[in-house]
Amino acid sequence: MINKILIDNSNLFAGGGIQVATSFLNDLKDMDTSPYVFHVIQSYNSSKAIDKTKFPKEFIFYDLEESLSKIKKIQYVKEIENKVKPNCIFTTFGPSYHKSNFPKIVGFAFGQMIYKNSPFYKKLSFLQRLKYEFIIFMKKEMFLKNSDVLIFETDDAKFKFNRLTHNKKISYTVNNTLNTIFTTPNDWKDFKINKVGLNILCLTANYLHKNLDIIPRVIDQLLTMDNDLDFKFFISLEKKDLRFDDKYDRYISYLGRVELENLPILYSQMNILFMPTLLETFSTTYLEAMFMKVPIVASDMSFARDICGEAALYCSPLNEKDYAEKILLLYNNKELKNSLISKGQKELKRFGDSISRTKRYLEIIKKTSNENKK
Repeated sequence: MINKILIDNSNLFAGGGIQVATSFLNDLKDMDTSPYVFHVIQSYNSSKAIDKTKFPKEFIFYDLEESLSKIKKIQYVKEIENKVKPNCIFTTFGPSYHKSNFPKIVGFAFGQMIYKNSPFYKKLSFLQRLKYEFIIFMKKEMFLKNSDVLIFETDDAKFKFNRLTHNKKISYTVNNTLNTIFTTPNDWKDFKINKVGLNILCLTANYLHKNLDIIPRVIDQLLTMDNDLDFKFFISLEKKDLRFDDKYDRYISYLGRVELENLPILYSQMNILFMPTLLETFSTTYLEAMFMKVPIVASDMSFARDICGEAALYCSPLNEKDYAEKILLLYNNKELKNSLISKGQKELKRFGDSISRTKRYLEIIKKTSNENKK
C-alpha cells in the first residue's frame, strides 16, 4: 500500500526555515523511502532553493505563486490536502493557519513567543509591542488548534512553549544540524569577494529581531578604537533591505542571497562570524562557523550559549562598544582565535548530521500516520 505524505513548506519565506526544509528534501531523495510518495507544497522562495529535476517520480511538487495572498494560499493548500488525502501532513515550520482533515505535524521556530525577556522587546515602540503581542497570541492559538503533533528544535524551546501554553499535545525535540553541503566539498561552488584585512561575516535574513541596525554603530566604534583598521562587514542582504547611510558603504559588502553551495567557500574567506541576533530557537549559522573554523562574536543570549557553549565571544546584546571590543580582541589575539576554533570543533560533536535529523522526522511521520488517524 502506498503511503502519501504531504510536506507543507507553503509559509517559508527566508533564512533557516528554508535551509532546513531544503536539506530535508535533499536527504529524502537520496534515501530508500518506499512505500512513501511525497507531495510537496512549496512557497515561492522555497521552490527556488531546490532543483526539482533531480528528484524521482515519488516526489510531486506544487509551487505557489509569489503573488498569491495569504488567504488564497491557505485555500490552495487545503484544496491540495483534500485532493491528495495524505496519511500525514508535515508542516516543516508553523504555525499552520487552517484545520486539516488529516493528521498534522507542525514544526516550531517562533522564538518571539517563548523568549519574552529578550532585549528585542526593548527596541520596540508601545504600538509595536502591542502588535507583537497580538501576533504572538494568534500564532499560539494556531499552533495549538491546527496541529496534532509539535516538533521543537531544542528541549529548552519545548519546555518553555509547553509551560507557557499548558500544551498537552504530543511533542518531540529534533535538533537542528549542519547541512550536508559542508561535508561534501565536491559540491561546493566558488564565491569570490574582495577581501580586506579583517573580514566579518553576517549571514542573516532581514528581520527586526536580527538586530542588524547595530552594525553602523559597531562600525563607528571600530573606527574610534582603531582608525587605521582595514575591515569590512559582508552581509547576506541587499543595500535596499537595510538602508544604512551611504557613508558606511566602504565598510560593508552587500552580498544578497547566498546559495547553500556557495556558503563553505564564503566562510573560508572570513575572519569572524558576527551574530547580534536577539531571538532564535536555533540557528545553524553557529554550527557552520564552527565547522569552517571561523570564530564567533555573538549576542549574549541563552539560545546562543546553548549552541556555542565556550566556542564564542559573547557581547551585551544592545551594546555596540562591547561588540567592537570583542571583534578587535579576537582579531588581535591569535591564541584566543585558535582556542575558540578548537572549542567549536568539540561543541560540534553534540550535534548530529542532517541524515540523522531526516530519519528522526521520518520516524515521527510514520508514528503519527499510524497512531493519529482522524
